[in-house]
Amino acid sequence: MILARLPLARLARTPRAWLSILACAALALGSAVVLRHVASGHGAGDALLGAFGALALPLSAYAVVAATLGGEGIARAVRPLVSFGASPFAAALAAVGVAIVASGLLGGALGAAVAGIAHGSADPPIARDLATSAWIGALGGAAYAALFAFGSSFGRRGGGRTVAIVLDAVVGSGLGASAFLTPRGQIRNLLGGRAPLDLSQRDGLVVLAVLVVVFGGLAVLRARRNA
Repeated sequence: MILARLPLARLARTPRAWLSILACAALALGSAVVLRHVASGHGAGDALLGAFGALALPLSAYAVVAATLGGEGIARAVRPLVSFGASPFAAALAAVGVAIVASGLLGGALGAAVAGIAHGSADPPIARDLATSAWIGALGGAAYAALFAFGSSFGRRGGGRTVAIVLDAVVGSGLGASAFLTPRGQIRNLLGGRAPLDLSQRDGLVVLAVLVVVFGGLAVLRARRNA
């Protein structure tokens, strides 16, 4: 827990990150308000698949990861802790863990808020819709944070995370094998959109959870090697 203090402090004291997060929340919630009034009973589904899943969720996770790492690559971000005797593995695990948990909490809260605001007469019962949207948003936020943490292990300033968000947007928008390995493709599936390779939602849930572990683990391993 001591090693988590530095990434937590960076996240809490980065105004640019919070401005980005607030902008993402405003976009998603504003879209929810509009769709509540114009969608034909399916406001929640449309809002979650649209502004929330496609834009707000990945962009807010990107902001969280960048702030948690102090705008640096993950290896450089943990070096202050390593210089005081922490193991590179433990320091990297703490940083990645903070990013994943923070993004998951943010995604879950925002997903539930969007579903609640945009909920229409043709959507599932609101209690179930809120719970489902919350856990999908939480798992999706965690997956994005793990991906961007892995991207941050490339380049001194973590420029790989920018490459990661672009690749996710481009590749994940498809329906083939490449989209199968992106958070975007699996989140779209869980929110009721078309699934990569016609994967079931249950299998999509498993794949998304695996992506959290794989990308997060690779980020930690690369940081340990380079710190």
